[in-house]
Amino acid sequence: MKVPRRACLISAVTILVLAFPGTNRASSDEKPGPPSVLVLMGEWFGDAYFPLKEEIDARGWTMKRVGVDVEYRDCYNKKRDVVLRSDILIPDMKDFTGYDCLIIPSGPQFRKFNENPVVLQFVRDAHAAGLLVASFCVGNNVVKAAGLIDLPYGPGLFPAEVTLVKERVLLGPRGGGPPPGDGFESAPIKEICNAIARELEKSLPRRSGSKPSRDTAGMT
Repeated sequence: MKVPRRACLISAVTILVLAFPGTNRASSDEKPGPPSVLVLMGEWFGDAYFPLKEEIDARGWTMKRVGVDVEYRDCYNKKRDVVLRSDILIPDMKDFTGYDCLIIPSGPQFRKFNENPVVLQFVRDAHAAGLLVASFCVGNNVVKAAGLIDLPYGPGLFPAEVTLVKERVLLGPRGGGPPPGDGFESAPIKEICNAIARELEKSLPRRSGSKPSRDTAGMT
């Protein structure tokens, strides 16, 4: 009696699966690569950007500067000839796939962000897409202006330590500010990055899909 070819094929596949049980595990069991973060930047960005970038690089994370401007200059604590460029322009950002977190650092740039509906919509879109939104110091004002939180001005909006105030929303404390403050010296850079790492560790099942490389297309 002839055995149908289909039956033979099914039997062969079954034997292979039983012989190599580890090969049929879901890809979601695999650990994702290092986090990929977006850092919101604009004119009059704060000096805290520089230690933030150093900390992100030291952790092996992928970082892209994103903003509405092609280029922007530093605030008054450094020379105004310090110019940075966006890796990605907000109007060109159509898909958040592969990114894990949007960081909004401190700096006078927040005033321009709060008045720009394109930036505020971008913050809302990032959060709606499943990204963790993390900010500190006056960057917290942008999260509030975008409507992600409704906290009164005071300790709630500027907690003493990095706090998860809402699902996928981290707020950090103040970072010194202008004189008589110490500028960026007391910015909670390590604390915010530690909190980001902890929250992303909790959301490992969500962090699937390909990661954007450090050389992905964008502004350079």
